[in-house]
Amino acid sequence: RYSSLSSNLLRSSTTMITSSIAAVCFLVLFTSEPCFGATGYDPNQVRLKSCEPNTNCVSSGFNEPPNRYLSPLRIVNDREEAFRRAIRDITAEASKNSASIQIVEVLPRDFYIHLTVPGTAPASFDDVELLFRDDGIVNLRGEARVTLPPPPFCIKKNCINGNMDQRERIEKIARLLGLPPADQAQMQKGAKWTPIFFNSDRVPGFYDDYDDYD
Repeated sequence: RYSSLSSNLLRSSTTMITSSIAAVCFLVLFTSEPCFGATGYDPNQVRLKSCEPNTNCVSSGFNEPPNRYLSPLRIVNDREEAFRRAIRDITAEASKNSASIQIVEVLPRDFYIHLTVPGTAPASFDDVELLFRDDGIVNLRGEARVTLPPPPFCIKKNCINGNMDQRERIEKIARLLGLPPADQAQMQKGAKWTPIFFNSDRVPGFYDDYDDYD
């Protein structure tokens, strides 16, 4: 009996805490101080944190490994206008389908937006964060609240194995905002997609036959 009572009290306390956090996040929307939910944002340095190892996370941080890196976005007009339009477009999308995307927090002083989108695990969410810099770049970070093991490989063209779901969700948001990848021109000019398996491309500096050394 006492064990059941303790469990009920614990569940009630957890529900109250979760509700309080949600209420706080709602109240600080469009304020200057970061909310509890801003897990990837460092307000002291005004930057997005790197992804932790063994998480379903991608970011545009320059020090990320390939399976966690994605290109930042490029602002096609001025910073304030791009930030204002982003809030407008995301709000409009959320009003059409609240289950697809939600704004959790906006810090106008830092040009920072924190969103949630449905995650891969049932009833879970991904946190997506955008930071509009003054040099025409939008830094990105997306992390699943529930970590799942990555698939062993991918065969879809242009896919990068590891955190593919998070990558696709951020790419969808980029299309919604109408902001291109910052490296779009370089990728279109010189990039080449080559499957790991079943390809005949020769790796520069290596030879299939020792006679090639002559």
